[in-house]
Formats: sequence, structure tokens, C-alpha cells
Amino acid sequence: MPLAASATGETDIIKFVQTLPGVASGTGGGNAFYVRGGNLGANLQTLNGVPVYATSHLLGLTSSYPLDIVSRADFQLGGFSSDEGNLTASHVRLTSKDGDFKTLTAKAYASNFLLGGCVSTPLIKDRLSLNASLRVSPVQFEYAALSGLVDNNFTFNLDKAVAYDAYGKLCYRIDERQKLSVSVFHTLDGYKYLLDNRSEDSMQWWEFLGLVQYDRPLGGKGRFTASASFNRFSNSQGMMKRLGQTDNNLLIRSSLSEVILQADAVSPVGRLWEFRYGLKFREARFNPGSAHLLETDGLLFKSSSPMVDHLSVSMLATVHGQVTLGDIQRRGLKLAGRLNYQNADGFAPEFSAQGRFELFKGFGLEGSYDRLRQYYHTLEGIPLGWSLDMLIPSSEHFGPERSEQLSAGLYLDISKHVFHVSGYSKKMGNLLWFTDASRIFDSAIIGWEQEIKTGSGTSRGLEVQYRKEGKVLEYDFAYTLSKTDRLFPGLNEGKAFPAKFDRRHIFNASLTGHILSDERKELSVGTFFTYQSGHWETVPAGSWAQDNFVTGPIDIDFYTGVNNYEMPAYIRLDLSVRLKLKSRRHEQEIAAGIYNLLNRHNASWLSYNASTGEWYQVSLLPIMPSLKYTVSF
Repeated sequence: MPLAASATGETDIIKFVQTLPGVASGTGGGNAFYVRGGNLGANLQTLNGVPVYATSHLLGLTSSYPLDIVSRADFQLGGFSSDEGNLTASHVRLTSKDGDFKTLTAKAYASNFLLGGCVSTPLIKDRLSLNASLRVSPVQFEYAALSGLVDNNFTFNLDKAVAYDAYGKLCYRIDERQKLSVSVFHTLDGYKYLLDNRSEDSMQWWEFLGLVQYDRPLGGKGRFTASASFNRFSNSQGMMKRLGQTDNNLLIRSSLSEVILQADAVSPVGRLWEFRYGLKFREARFNPGSAHLLETDGLLFKSSSPMVDHLSVSMLATVHGQVTLGDIQRRGLKLAGRLNYQNADGFAPEFSAQGRFELFKGFGLEGSYDRLRQYYHTLEGIPLGWSLDMLIPSSEHFGPERSEQLSAGLYLDISKHVFHVSGYSKKMGNLLWFTDASRIFDSAIIGWEQEIKTGSGTSRGLEVQYRKEGKVLEYDFAYTLSKTDRLFPGLNEGKAFPAKFDRRHIFNASLTGHILSDERKELSVGTFFTYQSGHWETVPAGSWAQDNFVTGPIDIDFYTGVNNYEMPAYIRLDLSVRLKLKSRRHEQEIAAGIYNLLNRHNASWLSYNASTGEWYQVSLLPIMPSLKYTVSF
């Protein structure tokens, strides 16, 4: 994993995913990523099989789950397993650690972005363990201190902020073969800020999930797992400003509550065959884009009775099965299928296949095929792609999002050198487009459903990756050449147009050097570089004057098309240094980094200055140093 891939200096799973071929990042160095032409909401992220929706902190600077709680992280963008469903682009699957059943271990750390710690300990030796983590951001106090030292002429003034996450897991060994675990995860990000001294805005993400899981052997090397989970997620954006002659003190909220029951079994048969099968039931209650009057100016705002409510219930039942022949890492074939029943869509099948054939040692062919459905949509970027990404269920009006994808390529894995090259073709259907996202605060009252159009998309690409591992030097190069379009009847005169994050060229390179390593200390230096073609924005090509009997002539903008302007390329160079000091009692680590070493003002989006009548580029992250100290016991 590249050492310098995060603005906060944290080792971050999602930042690592953004460096892989086939993956395009969003704007401003945030956590958003787009896989093989899919939307942001087409990427599923799960923790122990439970979907996580509030996935980032500090407007996307880092993930909301700390690496210390993760025992395994898998990223899949094709050839999905049978238990992976309700997605159309990719799956980031995180599995958490059990607590230590014999000894106490702990860690504490402090950086200029996060303060936190974790503990792993037996509560009853060899029987009951605890794994817990807590992180809190001091950004509120840092901003207050820095703003008092300099003249604050910025257009963005932070007034209040809170960001934290908490995780806990109890694991009970029923006997040597069976275990029962209970885990909870809670995360919150909230910000209140002044924009250009003309408005007071707020945004917030909140999520709580709980999981009970039972695990036991199933004959030989087989396993059986059953679980029940509850998840509550909400995000909101508040606005207190004057528009025209109207005072607007509104809060727009989107929420989701879901209960998931599932059971899975894995049964190896002989040396070559493995079967996986299971059941899953999901009930989800969506309430997207509900409008409320603001009653307080606090960070965690309260609201009156809703002005507009969009509550709906979605029920999804799935039976799945999978057969694997041989070793899928060398020479094998995996076939997976799912049969879904959703209350608004009825019965529908899904299918995935993955294969690898080794022609000779270390060299072979690989490929995958997927035909997928997703039973919810994400209306993204309202208005700027920050908090208010509304989740809405598939329904009679908005059918399930669909994708069909074929990928094939070659791989070479000799000694410590790994090379992959592959091409893919992808078709997407039932994609949604919010035609007037900039007027969400008006649309929420009128009814945002009337502003949605349904369309399709295509994406094709070539992906190349070369990786070299070593004790002294490691490096990784990834390149993606792709083209992604959208087609919505009634938009752009019925012609296809580029997807917002259709980045034609993406090149990532990371280098890690292990300068020193002995029994007492380790010293590593890392660098990361990325070049990405600019994303797309819709800008007017000009304007024309129209007579108005009341106000006189007014200028009317005209547009040549949707996403008709390609932003400048995104270029960034990061640098980091890590020093580990070891002793018998504890281990210390000092990590220092510089994000955006070139101090390049990468454009995040375009904004319009009404007084000058000009568009200008908005950049979020300049050069940014980070320093982190960690002590482990």
C-alpha cells in the first residue's frame, strides 16, 4: 500500500483503492471513486458483510473506519462471488479483527487530523475477547487557532465541526469450534460554515450499525455463518440564506434504515471442488430528500415536523449459489448465481463468472463476466457532491440499476514481478439523472421526483498494472485508458455525453524504499504520483439578451451540451517518511508526510460570480503537511 496516498497521513484503504487500474477518483482529493464507468453509489462497501454508507471523514480526506480494526480487505471489480449482491460496479469487503484471547495490546496515536486509540484484550481468558477503537478529529480547535493568527479572507469559514468514529466487538468462543460475536460501529461528521459571508450552511453524515454473527465449522474444512444486522444512516444539508425576496431556513435530509438477515455456507468437496450457498433477506426504509424547517443554529440541528416526507419500504430476498473448480488463483473457474425477489420488481436473476488459465508457470489468461442488478439509486452531488447524496429505492417508476460487464486479459507473475493487462466493456441501464440539482432546496418542497430522468451508459477501457515487491525497494505503476458515456432521452438533444468522471487517462505510480531495518528501528520513505485527465462540467457557451418589460433586458445563458467542458488535468505528488522504534515494552512510530508537494491548485469544480458574470475554478487542498505519532503496548 502506498505510504503517501492520504492528505491526513493515515494509511487508508479507500485511498489505496483509488490508485488501482480501472478506478477514477472524484474531485479535490476526496474519498469518492468511480469504477469502470459506474456511479459512486454503485460501489458497495461492507464491514463484516454489513453495508457502510457514511464512509469518509473530513469531507473525504480519510475513511471512517480505522485500519487497526481490519483483519482483511478485499477489492472486487469483476467476477463477483454469489454472496456479493446489490451492486453494479465494485465491492470493498472489510473483515474486522477478533480481540486477543490471551494478552492485552493497545495503541494510541495523535496527528494534526485525528486523535485515537485501540485496544485488544481478553475479558475471560481463552473465552471472551474485546476489540475496540475510537478516533476523534481536532480540526475544530485547529481551525479556530489558525484563523485567529492570520487575516481570514477565505470564502469558506468553518464555524463548528465534529468528526469521530467508534467501534467495538465482543467475541465469545462457545467451544473450540464455534464462536459468537457482537459488534457495533458508529460514525459522525458534521460541519457548520459561512460561505462568502452571505449564507450559513450545515452538513452532516451519521451512521450506526450493529451486528450479531455466529460461526461454526461445517464438515471438514467447510464453514457456516449466520448473522443479523441493523443499520441506520442519515445525511443532511441545511441552508440559512436569502434567495431573492425569500428567507430560506431549510434542512434537506436523506435517511435509510435497514435490517439484514443472512446465512452462508462453504463446503469443499475433494481437492478440486468448492460449493457456496446461502440466503439473505433485507428490509430497508428509505426517506430521501425530506424537507424540514430549521429550529436551531446548533451543529446537530433539530427540526420541526417535516414539510415534505418521502418514506418508502423496499424488501429484497436473495438465494445464491456458487461452484468453484480448481484454484482460481492459478487454474480454475468460478460460476456464481443469485435469484432476487424485490417487492417492486418481482423475480430477477444475476450471474457472475471468473476464470484463470495458467499457460505455463507464472503466465496465463484471466477473465470475468457479470450481469448485475442494484435495488437502490444514489442521486449524487447535490449540490456539490458533499453530504446530500440521496439514496432512493428502486420502484415501479425507477427500476433497478443494471450492468453487464465483460473483462479479459493476461497476467505474468514471476519471482517478485507482477504484470496485468486487461480490457473491459460495460453497459449500464436504469441510471438516474437529477436534472436540476442546483435548486434542490426548491425541488424538495415541490417534489424532486419530477426532476429525475432515466437513461443508460457505456464504458470501455484498457487497464495495465506492474508491481515489483522487495525487501529494499517496492514500486507500483497503474494506467487506465477508458471512455465513459451517458445517454438520457430529453437531455443533450438525445445525444450521448461524457460522464462527469470520464477521465480518459489515469496514471498512478508509487515507490517505497526501506532504507533501514534492524531489531531496534525501521526507516521507510515513500512517494506517490498521480496524473488524471480532468473531469467534466457543464458551462454556458455564451449568452443573449432578452427583453423584459419589468426589469429591462436580461442576459440568458445558452449551452452547447451537457458536460461540455473538460477541466484541467489533476496532478499530485505526495511524499512521506516513517520511522519505527522498537523496544521490549512498546513500539513507537513517527510518520511525516507532505500531501500535494507541488502545491498544485487542482480544480474541484466551477463556480459562478454573479457580480462579474464570470466562471472561476474552485480548489480545495493546497500543499498540506501531516505528522503522526503512534505508541503501541
